[in-house]
Amino acid sequence: MKKKRKIPWGMLYIVVTIVAVLLFGIFNQEFGNVFKTISNLTPGYLTIAILVSVVFFVFEGEIIRLLMHSQNIHMKFQSGLKIGLIGIYYSYITPSSTGGQPMQSAYLRRDKIPVGISTAVLVMKFFCYQCAFVLCSFVSFLFMYPKLSEQNPGILPFIVLGLIVNGLSIVFFPSLFFKPVLHGICRAAKWLVNKIGFLKKRFHLLDSIDRFEADFGSYTDDFKQKKKSLLAGILLSIPQFILQMSVIYFIFRAFGYREVNYFEIFAIQSLLQVSVSFMPMPGASGAQEIGFSSYFKNYFVNNDLYAAVMVWRFFTYYLVVIAGALLVVADQFLYRRKQLHDSVNVPAEAEEDCSGTD
Repeated sequence: MKKKRKIPWGMLYIVVTIVAVLLFGIFNQEFGNVFKTISNLTPGYLTIAILVSVVFFVFEGEIIRLLMHSQNIHMKFQSGLKIGLIGIYYSYITPSSTGGQPMQSAYLRRDKIPVGISTAVLVMKFFCYQCAFVLCSFVSFLFMYPKLSEQNPGILPFIVLGLIVNGLSIVFFPSLFFKPVLHGICRAAKWLVNKIGFLKKRFHLLDSIDRFEADFGSYTDDFKQKKKSLLAGILLSIPQFILQMSVIYFIFRAFGYREVNYFEIFAIQSLLQVSVSFMPMPGASGAQEIGFSSYFKNYFVNNDLYAAVMVWRFFTYYLVVIAGALLVVADQFLYRRKQLHDSVNVPAEAEEDCSGTD
């Protein structure tokens, strides 16, 4: 009988990623113009902006490692950094940032970490970040409210809506760790699978859902012991969020502005982020650019607002997408190479074992 040929999903995945990045560059006309704009800016401040972004990624990986450690799962520094950047990359290229955590779980499963446990850890990571996000944005709102109500009152409803939406997420995600809520969600998933018969037969999803519930539920069994790591995750997420929102300040200075202090630029950026974070487009594309023009029109006043939008998006979005795509492609190549190496060595080792028992 002819042996079935395996579909090279890994290679197809790499090809799709490369094509996506190429299309990304072709269809974003401002992407090509941004380099010309950057060449006329103060290089020192742009270098600081890049360094701040790198430290932000380090925080992302270290918080994941911290929460994994609370599950007695030890990760190397580079592994945490890789998982963190992969999560940010997929969040940026999927609608409403929905792809980050699922892809992180997929990569962690490849490292023999059960999906239920990795999902529980990543949900807590997201909860920690949301706490820092809402706290810093609320303080920024109180700080900037008098000035915004006088100079730009039209954006106030968007800020309030963003605070409400993100505040509700802080309530929703911890509820998943109450076992009756988790059990209800899993029961609903099993009911849906039963309605789609071919899924149940082909992919054994009912068993997978049961295993997921058991693994996810195990995270809450000794939750009291995890309170310290959870609190540490929230406290570390505050400087992480501050770093993320600080990039715009150094871009602001690179354009030659120095009249406005750091705290005001940081506050405006935080309020912009909270206003557009729930938009359904990948990376909140469109909403980010329009929002930036509205929020920062009183700060980039030398007919350079559009140039500022391009540079800001390059450092906070385009550069991350490119770096994430390169990481995904490189990691996939290395993983496939390791698989081929293991598949060659395993039969050889088995043959040696057999010959040694004669």
